[in-house]
Amino acid sequence: MLRINEKRLLSDLNELAQIGATADGGVDRPALSERDIAARAWYQRKIAEAGLEYAMDGAGNQSAILPSDPPSEKRILAGSHLDSVPNGGRYDGALGVLVAFEALRTLKDNGIAPAVTLEAVNFTDEESAIMGLMGSKAVVGQLTMADFERSRVDVNELTRRFSAVGITRESMLAATRDDVLAWVELHIEQGTRLESSGVDIGVVNAIVGIRSIHVSFRGEAAHAGTMPMDLRRDALWGAASFVLRAKDHVMRNYSPGVCNVGVISAEPGAFNIVPAEVYCALEFRHGSDAEMDLMQADLIHLLEECAAEFDLSVSYAATPPVIPATMSETVMNAIERAADQLGLSHERMLSFAGHDTQNMANIAPSAMYFVPSVKGISHNPDEYTTDADCVKGANLMLHTLLELLRSLSKSLPQFGGGI
Repeated sequence: MLRINEKRLLSDLNELAQIGATADGGVDRPALSERDIAARAWYQRKIAEAGLEYAMDGAGNQSAILPSDPPSEKRILAGSHLDSVPNGGRYDGALGVLVAFEALRTLKDNGIAPAVTLEAVNFTDEESAIMGLMGSKAVVGQLTMADFERSRVDVNELTRRFSAVGITRESMLAATRDDVLAWVELHIEQGTRLESSGVDIGVVNAIVGIRSIHVSFRGEAAHAGTMPMDLRRDALWGAASFVLRAKDHVMRNYSPGVCNVGVISAEPGAFNIVPAEVYCALEFRHGSDAEMDLMQADLIHLLEECAAEFDLSVSYAATPPVIPATMSETVMNAIERAADQLGLSHERMLSFAGHDTQNMANIAPSAMYFVPSVKGISHNPDEYTTDADCVKGANLMLHTLLELLRSLSKSLPQFGGGI
């Protein structure tokens, strides 16, 4: 059975990790920073050395290309991203790009001409240094000029970063593609489910939706020493009760859904004044809009119950949601068939983090799979996936692409359904 060159893959992974390396073993490559640009240049050199074609689109997304003969109008894409969070780990995103690249390199080394052109993609700014999932948003036509005004860097810095790689706002908006036949992404799990179960591969069946609600509990300020406890209208009591009750309710009724209150502040904010107002930011996630609707209704009901219990008023406002993305059965089945061929155990699971795949699912059959993360650590210099699991994931990418070529090229009669 065909296998990737594991020594070459691991060498590339270690070599890439030196670009933006931090003293504690992590990497620091925010999108379009000098370190990210150096990583992009490294990837371009590796593509040339492999004898693959190189391309960069108007959004700065880079592709290693293994063309079909004759060139197909549609293409199968795989990959992830090379940028990192500040002081992050060496596997998040980077492993997904390199296993796709290694799969194409292995096919070329073995003289296998695909029936459909293949691309190994590095998407620009998955990690939100400028805006989250920026490169894939451009590809699927979800960017607007107004999005650049809401970016996380100021207008001059945005122009400077774009200029450094030869792109513009206008080229970003023109980067939409209509030639994607399928998309597949490998990613580290960033959790403990695979490690805990001893399963090799997590086949993602949906990427969760995310909803956020800004909440304010209002009571009455009072002297913290002289106001009797039974007469207080303490806004923090209402907020604290809500946080604990929401946790219990979601765990009991919506597993594996999650909720979080990650921002909380009290006014007037003095140790000797009963809090008159408490602001908190609520976020919750699940794999379908139906579940999200139910969670939202229950959580709002809890807000109102907690406010009434402590004689408070409460107001809340939702922000625009991230819509759940359901994965393609066609691509998931290809991953699972390939895993079975390789003797890899697998199970389906939700992804609770956002990934470029959720955007790609808007324009083509798409899916992704996880390899284990040791102790579930991610976005941290201690992020680690074993060499053995990296190699398993890479061989799975190779054979997933072969499975997709067998199944999807049948829909393109000019290629006769061959590999």
